[in-house]
Amino acid sequence: MTNPDLTQQIEAFDSRHGPALRRIWFLGDVHGEFKYLARSLEAALEAPRWLVFLGDVDIWDRPFREILAPVHRRYPDLRIAFIHGNHDGDSYEHWDMLHDCGQAVALHGRVVELDGVRVAGLGGNFQGRVWMPPGEVILANRAEAMQMGALHRRGGQRASPKYLAAIYWDEFQALAALEADILVSHEAPSCHHHGHAAIDELARCLRVTRAFHGHHHDDLSDQYAKVRPALGFDARAVAYCGIKNGLGEVIHPGEPGW
Repeated sequence: MTNPDLTQQIEAFDSRHGPALRRIWFLGDVHGEFKYLARSLEAALEAPRWLVFLGDVDIWDRPFREILAPVHRRYPDLRIAFIHGNHDGDSYEHWDMLHDCGQAVALHGRVVELDGVRVAGLGGNFQGRVWMPPGEVILANRAEAMQMGALHRRGGQRASPKYLAAIYWDEFQALAALEADILVSHEAPSCHHHGHAAIDELARCLRVTRAFHGHHHDDLSDQYAKVRPALGFDARAVAYCGIKNGLGEVIHPGEPGW
């Protein structure tokens, strides 16, 4: 079954923004492995304009800005954006190192224009102690969660850093009130067997044409295409250490994940 209107929308979007989309690269979970990005940059006939990390950058021993410094030196016109993933909340060090990012753009909860393409970002993961849709909201915002999390720990310890990486109802709702062309999320939409209908709803509220996600380390995009009419947007997965451009074309297919 096809949806002519959606097909035409996707074709028109790709035609209108094609040159920009080819030079926006979306990176799956890298988990501290940047060598595949380096090899892809060296092999590229045309350098990208943007690199967008889809979460689980997974660094804790040095700031993101230091890791990115060689990239900026070699490709001074290249810009970086990112959302956080669940493993970026494994410790406070993970969180702090990722967000010590220099000029890189933190996309979570925002819509940012990347060379004329409006990209919305939703970082993190759904957590049962916070909000696991379609279940009820337990903790509606980050400040409440951090406060409650600290109260539940002994000796005045800080709340679990996992709360930092949760998806919160108030941030989700604020993002859903905006408009974008592309949604990037760590969590998958419902077309993945571990995905969530809430991501579908967010994409439709934003009126996006395409969505990219990481998290599950696989690429089931061919299967997603079969349910595209029901979704109402073009869903794409990016595998572990994989890279795709904004048209959904594979730059690097990824590596066997864990």
